Amino acid sequence: MEALLRGTLAVDGDGCVRAETAGGPVSLVWPKGYTARGDSTSFEVLDAGKNVVARSGAPLAMGGGGIDSFNDTWTERDCAKGKLWMVGTLGTD
Repeated sequence: MEALLRGTLAVDGDGCVRAETAGGPVSLVWPKGYTARGDSTSFEVLDAGKNVVARSGAPLAMGGGGIDSFNDTWTERDCAKGKLWMVGTLGTD
């Protein structure tokens, strides 16, 4: 889980937070306890301690790695479409 994904966060038509990258949209699998607040045009991602770690539209660099399948115990299963990325660390781009 040491790869790097660069992009911006956006909401798709189904209300799922995704990364918009140069290679196209990527479905994000967030660590346990992460949540989003706001709406489809302006939102923040909060970690398990309720600290803001990302905002919609802001450039972002995400450590982690690509995964092949979605685990049945993970939340937001309906948002798992296309390329999947397991989010590890977050930073600004």
